[in-house]
Amino acid sequence: VSPWMILGFSFLIACGGALHDPAWQASVGDIVDRRDVPAAVTLLSVGFNTVRTVGPALGGIVVASFGLLAAFTVTTLTYLVPLGTIWRCKWKVRSSPLPRESMRTAIYDGLRFTAMSSEIKAAIARGMLFGLASIAILALLPLVVRDHLGGGPLAYGTLMAGFGTGAVFAGISNGTFRRSLSQERLMKLACVACAACSLSLALTSSIPVAALALALGGAGWVTAWSGVGVSVQLASPRWVVGRSISIYYALIDGGIAAGSWVWGTVSQSHSLTWALEGSAGALLLVAVAGVLFPLRERRESEPD
Repeated sequence: VSPWMILGFSFLIACGGALHDPAWQASVGDIVDRRDVPAAVTLLSVGFNTVRTVGPALGGIVVASFGLLAAFTVTTLTYLVPLGTIWRCKWKVRSSPLPRESMRTAIYDGLRFTAMSSEIKAAIARGMLFGLASIAILALLPLVVRDHLGGGPLAYGTLMAGFGTGAVFAGISNGTFRRSLSQERLMKLACVACAACSLSLALTSSIPVAALALALGGAGWVTAWSGVGVSVQLASPRWVVGRSISIYYALIDGGIAAGSWVWGTVSQSHSLTWALEGSAGALLLVAVAGVLFPLRERRESEPD
């Protein structure tokens, strides 16, 4: 299997995800009652981000144990689970009194609504900035293991397990946090947690310390993404929620891709320590950016 084949398969998987994920998340309003939408959106977002965090660790175990082909085979089979769920669950899709739109009009209206909504723009802006700043933790982790910790695949798996443990804890505790803290406060705490993780990785040479730091980073990662995703969904009326989520995903994934390139370039041009310290500083700026792009608290969904 060549690197180009891996990139090609990864590209196809991402294309499928770009079509699947917004529609899947937008379907929440068709499955649950209006009063349950905030809780359902929170649960779905937490579950999605928790699995997205734990998934790379499980994938690494499969690759190390059985090879790359087995990993792609397992990935393909896992898509049968949501397909089976859709097939078995006969929920009613709410009919809309609005006329059917053409593809061009639908895209234009989605972009126009997103551009006019200050809440959605603020959530997307914070998500882009957080993705750009925080992705250094995961993008540079293999270099941290090799250059700072002198470890190999086992050390990398241990650190990813720490990251996943923190993510699962944050996912389980998210409801409690949301009842006691505002969404903006949670976002700030998540940024500080990820900044502490990045700075610790820059300075430590101990695998246990790095694992603890990554547990903190995993908790911050899931808390931030869950909060931003919930803000976008609850600020979007039902008729445009799928398009709002699609725009949200496109822009935050762009921020993550740009961040991976930026921190990789800094690491190559200067040093790995500089890149991680720069990421920590950028995350603190994202926390302060709440002054310009605040995540507003919303307990009920918008009317259709």
